[in-house]
Amino acid sequence: MQILRNLLVLVAGAFAMTGLTGQPALADYPEKSITVIVPTKAGGGVDTQARALVAVMEEELGQPVKIVNKPGAGGTVGLQQLMAMKPDGYTISMNASVSFLQNPITQGLDMGVDDFAVIGTTGAFQTALVASGNAPFEGWDEFVAYAKANPGTKWYSLGKATVVVMQAIAKAEGIEMDIVPGQGGATVAPTLIAGDADVSFSGGIHAKFLPSGELQVLLSTLASGQLMATPDVPNSQELYGVSLANNMTVLAPKGLAADVLAKLEAAVEKAAMSDRYAETMDKIQYPVTYMNSADSTSQYLADEAGFKALFTN
Repeated sequence: MQILRNLLVLVAGAFAMTGLTGQPALADYPEKSITVIVPTKAGGGVDTQARALVAVMEEELGQPVKIVNKPGAGGTVGLQQLMAMKPDGYTISMNASVSFLQNPITQGLDMGVDDFAVIGTTGAFQTALVASGNAPFEGWDEFVAYAKANPGTKWYSLGKATVVVMQAIAKAEGIEMDIVPGQGGATVAPTLIAGDADVSFSGGIHAKFLPSGELQVLLSTLASGQLMATPDVPNSQELYGVSLANNMTVLAPKGLAADVLAKLEAAVEKAAMSDRYAETMDKIQYPVTYMNSADSTSQYLADEAGFKALFTN
């Protein structure tokens, strides 16, 4: 009888370990460190936000969360690496939405919203058209008048996506422009201040140059609402029906299990609502704009369709 009892204990233990399917039971996620691909250089707005989010997510998930910077091609290099990873929740990405929405379209890449699991949105980049504070115009209306009177106005380009929006606005106003290829967001301020271009897009780095008067904001390019630092400037969506909205987004490879997605979503929400993230966002003058997985996915699918239509027209 004792031998029979021992056998029954062993069988019960085996079922507990395997479940009714006979497959080994999985450990609760996460059971090891998580890697975050940040597809930009260290020190910029994306990287700064990512590091604030990661610090809180580590506490929530109970595992180390480490950042690996993989810059290149407007973020698409790092996101192509993410697409090749297993959808197990151990490799995710924190990036600007332009990296997987607009940039793949302009680069002719087979990449889009449907190729990822969108975990959530945490903040909004303060995209705008900006100019030198010493420019021979002040505000949007004066710039338009200046550009019409001076064909060949120099627009500093931060990638093909910005050119698409620039061209739509220029066409609406009858402006003839010359595109000056840019070298990244960090070069916007010195280029404009030196007079090497008349106007440029900025993802938000302009905010720290406003108090000194070195830069001025001409036009908000948000999809809705106004800029935090300059709430009185006009909005390109309202004036021309175009925008270059850009949001801080957390992604995972497509096929992420629902329970893993739920845990990551909860951790991202906790991080986005934390004091640490709020303090970081206040310093760089970006608003916290949290959206969950479902709402983010719906919004980005609509944004993607809108930009595709703009790009092909």
